[in-house]
Amino acid sequence: MRYSIVLAVALVVLSTGCLGGSNGTGYLTVEHVEELPQGEGAVSYANLSPDQQAVFHRALDEGGRVTLEKRTDRNEFIDPGYVRYDGGIYRTTVEVP
Repeated sequence: MRYSIVLAVALVVLSTGCLGGSNGTGYLTVEHVEELPQGEGAVSYANLSPDQQAVFHRALDEGGRVTLEKRTDRNEFIDPGYVRYDGGIYRTTVEVP
């Protein structure tokens, strides 16, 4: 029971400011992976918004890490955390300082 409460609080703290409603600047890291971990899903690149597609491309072009501007929707980069693009699978990670 205590572990569940600690875990719930930790998830709330970690997600505050890094989900779609955040106005803060963050960082997106995009990294090619060979396969999805078992039980994980991936969002199709075609399902990303035009702004998300642009920032995803920028990350690929600029070595894998870019700044996410304020008000950029980040949900698809966090959950599921993987994007299928051009026959490959990419892990996406969002950091908010």
